Amino acid sequence: MPQSPISEALAKLQNPNQKGLSGKPLDALEALFSLSRTYSVGFRQFFGELITSSYWQSQNYAANPYPQLCLELASLIDSYYSNLGYSEPAYHSRKHFQEVCLALTVLLSQPLASTQKSEFDDPWAISREDAWVLLFCAVAHDFGHDGSTNEVPFELEKSSIEKTCTFLSQNSSAPDLIKKLESKVESIILATDPSFLSTLLAKFTGPTANPTRIDCMSMLMVEADLLASVLPMHGKILGKLLGQEWESSNPKAAASVASDRGRLKFLEYVRFISPHAIMLKMEDIRNQSIEELKD
Repeated sequence: MPQSPISEALAKLQNPNQKGLSGKPLDALEALFSLSRTYSVGFRQFFGELITSSYWQSQNYAANPYPQLCLELASLIDSYYSNLGYSEPAYHSRKHFQEVCLALTVLLSQPLASTQKSEFDDPWAISREDAWVLLFCAVAHDFGHDGSTNEVPFELEKSSIEKTCTFLSQNSSAPDLIKKLESKVESIILATDPSFLSTLLAKFTGPTANPTRIDCMSMLMVEADLLASVLPMHGKILGKLLGQEWESSNPKAAASVASDRGRLKFLEYVRFISPHAIMLKMEDIRNQSIEELKD
């Protein structure tokens, strides 16, 4: 059975021969997100293809409820945006949701070096269920985004959480699971507010840092949210789209985010610290994007 184009693109990131200069899988990442932008299927169909990829097949387990939950939420999101009566936001569209799902897949599929800590002691040890929770959050994290910016902290994130929890409350298949999932969804999606990044990073730095498993999952979600935007080529395209999105509500911010100066400010603000991102050399890629803007 032939692989889908998404699975083929993801597979290239597992092949060392596809990596670019200095061992960075930059070309393969650029190709993956370029494919996502031009892939003309609905979000639900895209997601159905994504979970047939080798990584998600390897994470499946008996009586796993998450693939069906994710597919049902992706279908709801397709219906929501198809019935808007106006165009989706230029940046925070279903294409962005696809890119975050892809970025998360790439991050989680990185082969990590073994540590001296046990799975229970290492907060970065992501279980199969943890991985599926993160994928569910990737599907849900900007559900209903209207293209505006937060007037108060977490405004848009709370709206997405509310829509997602309404969806979950209408699913009666596993009430105990739903209750546990709602709590994780809230913590992880709230962390994607860009203004929260410094607070989240502070949980990992300093001699007294003691991040929890949820902190680590939140960091991975944030990294997945940002990953495509730091790529030298694709990131510039996304900056322009975000500028288009903000033109009517915040023209000054729109002009800034689409400019080289605004992009440089963004690149110098973000960080990639998870062991998954380190294996993917995302800090090298971020720094390369910075240097190219300064040249």
